[in-house]
Amino acid sequence: MYNLRVRRAETFSESDGELVEKIRAGDQFAFKELFRRRYAGLCRFAYRFIPSRDEVEDIVEAVFERLWLNRERLDSSKSIEAYLFKAVKNQVYDNLKGRTRDFVPLGEDRVDDNSASDPVKELINHDLAIALRDAIESLPRKCKMVFTLSRQEYLTYSEIGEILGISEKTVENHMGRAFRLLRKHLKDFIG
Repeated sequence: MYNLRVRRAETFSESDGELVEKIRAGDQFAFKELFRRRYAGLCRFAYRFIPSRDEVEDIVEAVFERLWLNRERLDSSKSIEAYLFKAVKNQVYDNLKGRTRDFVPLGEDRVDDNSASDPVKELINHDLAIALRDAIESLPRKCKMVFTLSRQEYLTYSEIGEILGISEKTVENHMGRAFRLLRKHLKDFIG
């Protein structure tokens, strides 16, 4: 991307707002300093949701690359730190949202020894897996995202709330709604 090594002898006492003004003017040294100040913290933040170091570094570097390409639009009166964290959060959200398409319904990847010898049970389990996948796909978008982050990514309500920018109570409400809708959709299978 860019050679972002900043010589140790250089010290920048400018505030983030002053750096943003310099970045808007095309100052690469100011950009490198902002990168140096914020890169590790942004990676730590993203790593809480995506456990792949390479993937996290790609996300954070892509955010900085977009920042540089759109530097003329930066507003030095607004917090660049908040902007960067929100941009990384959105990238993480998009990344995780892409994973929901690969969702494997609960039970579909498990083999039940008893059903392997019983074709009727095998057919029922197959039908249940398809019905569960369809039920999850039919959930409202935000509700499906919350459900998937909780049940596939094993994130806490607090972590989900942080990613989606909603409160834990709202996450809890989405999960309750997801379970009600799934029960309704799967009533033929669960009695």
